[in-house]
Amino acid sequence: MIAAIYARKSTDQNGVADAEKSVTRQIDHAKAYAAKKGWTVAEAHVYQDDGVSGAEFKARPGYVRLMNALTSRAPLDVLVVSELSRLGREQAETG
Repeated sequence: MIAAIYARKSTDQNGVADAEKSVTRQIDHAKAYAAKKGWTVAEAHVYQDDGVSGAEFKARPGYVRLMNALTSRAPLDVLVVSELSRLGREQAETG
């Protein structure tokens, strides 16, 4: 199976990022999970938005690229994210 990875980290209201949720850490964990499952992840299918709020989809270039890849019939079978909130704040929009 071919997997895509999406990682997003926003900053808090004081402009400080949470290191536990860093984009690099999310990607590393997602790659490890995909490898454990036997899935292939090409670097072209790693999408990220660093320091970007999850409130507005159109303001997130990595998310827009991911959606374009999914709608262009790219050979993707599964999407790996560290947690559903990385896709967006509202479950109605992401789930």
